[in-house]
Amino acid sequence: MKLHNLFGAICVLGGTLALSSCEKYDELFPAQYHCVLNIKDAGIRNTELYTTEAEGTIPISIMKTGSKGDVPANGTLVPMTEEAFQAYCTNNALKYAYLPAAYYTMPNEELQFSAQERYKIMNVVLKTRDILKLQESNHGQKYALPLLLHGNGASVHDSLLIIAPDIKAPSLKLTSTGFVSAVQFTSKGEAKQTHTVELALPTPNAWGLKCSVTCNEEAVEAFKKYNAQNGNRYQQLPANAYTLPNNGVVTFAEAATTATMEVTFNRTALQMGEYILPLTISNPSVEGLEIKATQKTVLLGVSYSPDKLVLKASQFKANSIAEGDGTGYAGLIDGLGAGLHFHSNWGTPVTNATYGNYIDVTLTAPIQSIKLDYWTRFENGNAAPTHIKLFTSTDGKAWTELGEIKSGLPTGANQQYSSPIYRAANKFTHFRFAVLTSTAGSMTSGGGSWFNLGELTLYGN
Repeated sequence: MKLHNLFGAICVLGGTLALSSCEKYDELFPAQYHCVLNIKDAGIRNTELYTTEAEGTIPISIMKTGSKGDVPANGTLVPMTEEAFQAYCTNNALKYAYLPAAYYTMPNEELQFSAQERYKIMNVVLKTRDILKLQESNHGQKYALPLLLHGNGASVHDSLLIIAPDIKAPSLKLTSTGFVSAVQFTSKGEAKQTHTVELALPTPNAWGLKCSVTCNEEAVEAFKKYNAQNGNRYQQLPANAYTLPNNGVVTFAEAATTATMEVTFNRTALQMGEYILPLTISNPSVEGLEIKATQKTVLLGVSYSPDKLVLKASQFKANSIAEGDGTGYAGLIDGLGAGLHFHSNWGTPVTNATYGNYIDVTLTAPIQSIKLDYWTRFENGNAAPTHIKLFTSTDGKAWTELGEIKSGLPTGANQQYSSPIYRAANKFTHFRFAVLTSTAGSMTSGGGSWFNLGELTLYGN
């Protein structure tokens, strides 16, 4: 009986202590922690937006916490004043300008939390393209929207959010630009060849992007400029010599950062020669997307080359040759390497007012188109050609000038030069490679110099 009474007394005492603890629980937390509002991820929020969307939505999460977080609470989210923000930036070494109200929209500033609500999402909408124009008109100045959270009957922690938009205009571009050697035809090879043109975006496509890659006026102007810089070496590729799929319209797949277009070239529509197909990006289907100016045009080189001629040393004849320096006529066809070169006579220089020092080639069959490759001497470029004339003949006696080369010639050791394709008015059986000047000097009247070659290859049909 006494044990029972003792147990009951202990229970009553424990209950009293528990009640006393409940009554004093809130005293363990200062009043400012009973109900607290705060901005999740407060501070500076750098936000990347693209001009492909006229507006960009920024979600802001407002949290309700605290020891009495299950009670109703009210608050407001409002822009900081411009004066206060400028002072804040000065004190914190920030270089933002204040974003005017005309460049964003906010919902009702009032925040009303029910007892059960623990967070609310407020969406601030930034006018993306307008902000970019504002930045550009002010020399790239970055703008920011500062927002302050206030509580009504609730404490506020983490009360400042600075939204700093980084506005970007996605740039569509070609991955290869300028002159690109696309295909090389010969009379014995495939009649059709393809070349892949690739386009790229800096971010995955989310807009159903389409654009055109065609030979438009801008592309033609780029071709004319390049051709003039290269001695008008090329012809513009005729329209019937190539095909663009879907008339040049390129479609990016969803979430893709690249897209391709297969250009098909047709040799049967061409005469032998060197051509360029200029293509330029235009007409993107997405507003706010830019085309990168320096990477919008490609010049696709198309060569329809004569066939390589198999030459023998006996087919060559020169008006000047150095005995014992190099390998003579064989030096023109025996490969590249030390000592494997042709050298005109430097011990007793030969001059000719019209032809300088020349090499004649007697062909095994008449041809009308010709192209040549040569390499400078393996060891050095001390006598590399700097002015060349080409001639043709039907009898090896009467010569007709076919072409002249005075620029773009290599002057270092073991360097290759590839000529344009020349087409004569009539077929010929003799070809003359005449060097008028070299890095060693002149071989015409008043000269007295020489030249050398590491190798000479001819192509003809």
